[in-house]
Amino acid sequence: MNIQVMVTVSGSNQTDLVKVLSDITHALDGKWLNSKISHIDTYVAGLIKIEIDASKVELLRSKFNDLDINVEFADLGCVTHEKPTPLDLCIDGKDRPGLVRHITQVLSDNSIKVENMECNRLGVPAIGGTLFTSHFKIIVDEQFDKMTLVSSLQDIAPDLIIDLSA
Repeated sequence: MNIQVMVTVSGSNQTDLVKVLSDITHALDGKWLNSKISHIDTYVAGLIKIEIDASKVELLRSKFNDLDINVEFADLGCVTHEKPTPLDLCIDGKDRPGLVRHITQVLSDNSIKVENMECNRLGVPAIGGTLFTSHFKIIVDEQFDKMTLVSSLQDIAPDLIIDLSA
C-alpha cells in the first residue's frame, strides 16, 4: 500500500544534493509529488512530498539520514485522490503594520488553506511610503464563496487591490 510522506531537509548545501535525494527515492520506487527547495548562500532547505510503498518508508528515512543534512519525516497517510481547488490570490496596497496578520486571519476565518505565500514591500516615493505586494496559492473547498472572501479582505483596508483567479 502506498502512502505519502512529507520530508523536510536542511543543512549545508552539497553538490548534487537534490539529485542524490531523488536518486534514493527513485531506487526505492518512490515518486516526488511536489517539492520546494531553496538555497540561501551555502545553506539549503526543502520540503519534498513523496509517495512510496509503506514498507519502504523506514529504508528511505535511513538512507536520507545517512546524508550530512537534517531530515524530518511526517506521515501523511494513505494516498487519496480528492481534487482540491487551487486558486491564485494577489493582494496589493499601501503597506501598514499587521497587514499579513490580517490577511491570514481572513483566510483562516474562511477555512482556506495557504499552500504558498510570497510577500514583498517596495519603497515607492510617489506614495510617500511602501507598497505591499503579495501572491498566495490557496486551496478552497466546495463551499467556497468568492464574494465573501473578497469582501472580507476589502474590509481590512479600502485601498487593497485583490485579484483572485483559477
